[in-house]
Amino acid sequence: MNHTQNNADNCFNREPICYRYFVATVLQFQIHRKICREAAKEHRLKTSVPLHKCDIYRSKAAGRALVDLMEKGSSRTWQEVLSEATGESRLDGNALREYFAPLEEWLRNENIRTQEPIDGDYCKRSIETANLQVYGGFYNTGVVAETSIFVIVFLLLQLLFQ
Repeated sequence: MNHTQNNADNCFNREPICYRYFVATVLQFQIHRKICREAAKEHRLKTSVPLHKCDIYRSKAAGRALVDLMEKGSSRTWQEVLSEATGESRLDGNALREYFAPLEEWLRNENIRTQEPIDGDYCKRSIETANLQVYGGFYNTGVVAETSIFVIVFLLLQLLFQ
């Protein structure tokens, strides 16, 4: 069994852990974007400072935003806490994309420069090379990943109120 298969097995055999990390990562970037905006206001900076260059070091406003978020604990639903903390009522990957936009642009330019193929065949060749199978849009070793909204909501609640 190669390294790629082993990682896929670990993730799909322990789905709740993987979902927890996925949700935590999305939330991390949403919260980071919010506290960066607070720090920018405090220092009277333009809010258009790129997210990857945001500096919250010694920012009292950013610290207050984090304390306010954590103080709520389990006193409210996670949707309310998220909405109050970030101004957004749902998980949103845009902050993550915003943070990594320079990398995405560099990769796009590098692929053009090296004439690296970026099409469905390229992905298919990569999957076949790694000896992985695709079921339902997931790359895995043949285990069909079945999830329900209940599991996702349960994990979100666990993540937010632990």
